[in-house]
Amino acid sequence: MSVVVIGPAVTDVVGIPIPPPEKWQEKQRIESVRMRVGGDAANQSARLSAMGHAVSLVTAVGDDAAGRMILEEMKARGVDTGHTAVHPECPTAISLILVGEDGERNIFSSKGAHVLVGREDCGWIPDAHPAAISLASLFSIPRLEEDGLMELLQSAKERGILTFADLGADKRRQGLDGIRRFLPLLDYFLPSEADALQMTGADSPEAAAEIYLSEGAANVVIKCGHRGAFWHTRDASGWVPAGVVHPIDTTGAGDCMVAHFIDGVLRGQSIPAACGAACIAASESTLHIGSMPTI
Repeated sequence: MSVVVIGPAVTDVVGIPIPPPEKWQEKQRIESVRMRVGGDAANQSARLSAMGHAVSLVTAVGDDAAGRMILEEMKARGVDTGHTAVHPECPTAISLILVGEDGERNIFSSKGAHVLVGREDCGWIPDAHPAAISLASLFSIPRLEEDGLMELLQSAKERGILTFADLGADKRRQGLDGIRRFLPLLDYFLPSEADALQMTGADSPEAAAEIYLSEGAANVVIKCGHRGAFWHTRDASGWVPAGVVHPIDTTGAGDCMVAHFIDGVLRGQSIPAACGAACIAASESTLHIGSMPTI
């Protein structure tokens, strides 16, 4: 099936394993420093393509080595980059990812060209009538969110195109007001537990999901890391467990979960079944360095 993924594509510089900050020295050797393609939209696109979907990536990169690396990698993975814009005036985003000895990571990112994705990049989507549109992370596409996203989501709903959205870091501190207008137009909203609790002020995934439903979201799935995921519809709710693993690198696990959930829904699975398979896939993804499947 065809899927359009909209959002960030970045170049990741991954260091692993990084000792705790209190053990840092001026110079010290670690096991590995690698440069990889990453970013929510690129990660989802790579996994959906690997599962056999026809994927179009809507993002933006700079006219630089990092941008060319992203375009080449995506093409090699069978992802259509014909709707990826190149902006000479803005560099491609680069993320420094420090992966600790427990597999958890801290991410330091520079602002990059993907924030320039706008209405002009997405006008073709409704007429193409994909099976699904994934907003790889709200808050990461500010131009489109301010002008064009409402119309895109309304067109998708009118045409029966399924819509999915993750939630990125709220860098401008917009809170719930920043996404409230989009929620009634989303079929599936999939924030992480940390982002959902911070945004809503709730003290649990269950309470946060209830708030999102009250704001109009049709179905909510809150990603809870090693605890699995909590799903909530207007008729039912429940928890699904994650796989029991000893993670090496958790980078991109949430993107993996979303991609597999989209795949499950498109293949007709129930929400609990799609969540269960997606949580297992996300757990398994932490056993390898980097955010994408190997090719």
